[in-house]
Amino acid sequence: MPNANQAQVLNAAQVSIVILMIASSLTVWWMWFRRWKRFGEIWQHEPADAPFWNSAVVVVALAIIGLFLFYGLTSRSGESKPITVEQVRSGCLERVALAAMMLGLLISFGARSVREFGITLANWRTQVMAGLETAHASFLPVLLIMVATALLRQPGEKNALLVLLSQDRSLATLAWVVLAAVVLAPLVEELLFRVILLGWLKTKMASAYAIGISSLAFAFIHGPLDGAALLPLALLLGNLYDRQQRYLSVVVAHGVFNLWNIALTIAAC
Repeated sequence: MPNANQAQVLNAAQVSIVILMIASSLTVWWMWFRRWKRFGEIWQHEPADAPFWNSAVVVVALAIIGLFLFYGLTSRSGESKPITVEQVRSGCLERVALAAMMLGLLISFGARSVREFGITLANWRTQVMAGLETAHASFLPVLLIMVATALLRQPGEKNALLVLLSQDRSLATLAWVVLAAVVLAPLVEELLFRVILLGWLKTKMASAYAIGISSLAFAFIHGPLDGAALLPLALLLGNLYDRQQRYLSVVVAHGVFNLWNIALTIAAC
């Protein structure tokens, strides 16, 4: 149990991180405004041929997304259920298997290469920078919605991984949480929601509608209140993938966003 002085230091650490996040977010929005004013767009549109979409791939992806949505909207209210490190390990293995399965399906049914879906390391520095900008831009709108919905949240309502990290501060637990939240969750979720769902929807409707639908689906797998807060991040990720069609960019953005949330949790421990 931390004493009063330790609590003050921890609170100061949290406040410092939040201030840094807000400052970095404002900086990116200012950069984007100047870029838009000069070039008429934030991200240069990189046209690409629409990949071949096999119905089996789409059906499997939609089924998985449907399960995620059902779970997110029915079990993410009230106090967070406790989770163990063993469950996190199992979840990591499940995500690896799911990512491998979906990648295998993508290239097994008509596609010549995963590069057709933007899965490439070409110009990786540009992809990483785009992801970093997007992650930091999302902080401010996400924070504003979280503040606006704070009164609707129950005291124990928090992401299960962050609850585990606040209860177990060992290096091993931190490593598994980082692997799950910063690496594997972005890899799987961006593959499902941006590469497959958004990519397929763009062949059926205008990009704006495709971005909106895929963003809503992504946001609300995290529950109603967290989903509302994550909607700005989802829309930014959708717009980035729509403009550049680069998987690495959205994975980096998603992972960095989660990493900052882990940093906030560690500061509170």
